This record gives sequence, structure tokens and C-alpha cells, in this order.
Amino acid sequence: MSTFIGYFHPTESHRQAAEARAMKGDTAWDPKFIQMVVDLPLKLPTGCQMVGTYSPVGGATDTHPSVCIVEAADAEQLQFISNHYAGWLEFSWAPTIPLGASKNQREEWRQQLTNAPSQSVR
Repeated sequence: MSTFIGYFHPTESHRQAAEARAMKGDTAWDPKFIQMVVDLPLKLPTGCQMVGTYSPVGGATDTHPSVCIVEAADAEQLQFISNHYAGWLEFSWAPTIPLGASKNQREEWRQQLTNAPSQSVR
């Protein structure tokens, strides 16, 4: 199982349609899009799990996109998500590597520091 980050933004046609609705006073999410969001977790391939989807406060930009974090058995499963949102969202996927210490490593280090004999400086 690997973890992937999907950077995404609305397609130009989806963005223009949302702006047109907003200009008419309709700021609600498109019902078709809501249905797609609801349906996706139920349709994911075996071995593929959505960890979460996040967007910067104020909305995504080219320099600060929205992100989708996915655990997948293989990278090919990511294409399912891209295809699911075709015409609505455009994705760019990247594999991840862990950074820093894991929770277990931090606990191990904390215990080592707690149990270490104090050393005085002379």
C-alpha cells in the first residue's frame, strides 16, 4: 500500500459554469457534482482508500491547489479517481515518502530521553 497526493483544481468548463451560476445568485454546489462526491468512496477499487480531501481556506489557486490523499495498492488505481471526476476536476498525482519521525519513533526517542542519565557540564 502506498500513499499518494492528488493535486487538483476544477476544469475550466466547471469553473465557468460555477461562476455563471454565482452571477445569478446561485452559490450552491452543483447537485451532479455532489452526487459524484458521495458516490466515489463506494466505487473505489479494492485496495484503494481515500484518506481525505483538503482545500486552502479561500479556495485553491495555481500555487496552492486542493489536495486529495489516497492510499492505493498501485498507482493505476489513481486513474479511476481521475476518470470519475473527468470534466469536473483535473488531477496531478504524486507518490509520497514519509518525512520526519513516525509516532512510534517519537515515543521511542521520548523514552530514551526520559531514561537517559543526566550529564553535567564541567
